[in-house]
Order: sequence, then structure tokens, then C-alpha cells
Amino acid sequence: MKLVVFGASGKCGRELVKLATARGHAVTAVVRAETEVALPAGVVLLRGDVLDEAFVSHAVGGADAVASALGMRYAHPWARRMSPDDFISRATSHVVAAMQAHGVKRLVVISAAGVGDSRPMLNLPMRALLATSNVGVAYADLERVERLLDGSGLDWQAVRPVTLSNRAATGRIARVRRYGAMASIARADVAAYMLESLEAPRLQERTPMISETRTPRESLDRSSPART
Repeated sequence: MKLVVFGASGKCGRELVKLATARGHAVTAVVRAETEVALPAGVVLLRGDVLDEAFVSHAVGGADAVASALGMRYAHPWARRMSPDDFISRATSHVVAAMQAHGVKRLVVISAAGVGDSRPMLNLPMRALLATSNVGVAYADLERVERLLDGSGLDWQAVRPVTLSNRAATGRIARVRRYGAMASIARADVAAYMLESLEAPRLQERTPMISETRTPRESLDRSSPART
């Protein structure tokens, strides 16, 4: 598979690039012009601005599938934002337009648990964080992303992980209906879930909310009926 990864220098993006390369996919990693990044051998590196429609179209051309690990940039939830309030949705609109123009159908993006119809599943600490910090701004933009994808005509998935951690991959991933106060998932596991979705014959769910579980990974049945 020829896979283009946007946000390839971020923590989830790096894990996705590494895993996809290890599985033998031809990966193009898209990063900001000024970003220093170490990539596995054989990965094609493209530097540019994802808010530049022409650049995004160039990056997508010839791909079999696209993954986006783009996120809003800030040092901590209450720091000055280094991205526009609509950064993710603007960039995603360019990705969608490029995929439509080039006939590329499969797209998997990172969203977040608590976005869209999963908002009622949020725990109280996360509700407070959304109300008082940059996290709420990012969630609002992710909701715009999901609405954009819903009308795109693409074969898409917006993965909604709970709280992200930098732990090593556990292989214990479950689709969940509740965002527990202590729920978390390793970024490496999110990357693995995204890649398996991209590799699958068809996507099972549009907006799966995922978390680490104590149950072995094999119990995650991807052949079950699609749910959103």
C-alpha cells in the first residue's frame, strides 16, 4: 500500500510511520518545513504547509490511502496556541479535496473520545478541561472535521482515542462506550488500530472510541456489525 501520513512528526504520526514501514508499506511522511524528524529507511519525506492546498494535492497524488495524525499545537492546555483555531479542519478540507481529485478513497484520521455524539460519555475532569482550556478549542475543530468527512463521499474513519500516553504498545485495545476517569491508551496502540483499519478490506466503524483494556487484543472482533 502507498500510504501518505500527514502529521508524521507528531507522537502518533511517528508511531504510524514506523509501524507501516515495518509492515512493508510504501510510506510518504508529511511534516512542517521547519521540523526535524528521524524516519525509518525508505520513507519518502515531504516538507510543506498542510494549509497550502496545492502542496497537499501534490502529497496525495499517487497514494492508495491517507492517514492524518494532525493536531492543534500548544505547549500545554492553557498555553498560547501555535495553530489557528480551525487548523485541523482547514487542513483536512485540503486533504479531502485532494483525495477526491486524485481518486483516493481510504482515509483514517485521529479524532478524540468525547467529540460529536460521544460527548455524553465524557468524564467530569474532561468536561472541565474542555470548558477551560485549549482542549475545548481542539474538540470543536475535530467536530468540524467529522462533519466534513461525513459529507465527503470517502471511505473514512475518525478514530476517537481516550487519554493518550507515551507507554509502549500493549496490544490491548477495545472499542468502548464510556470515557472512564482513568482511561488511557498508548499512542503506539492508536497507530496500530489506524493501520489495521487502513489495511482492512472495508472499514467497520466510522467513529470508534478506543481505550486500553485488560482483555487480550484478540478479543477485539473487527468482523462485528458496524457501529457508530
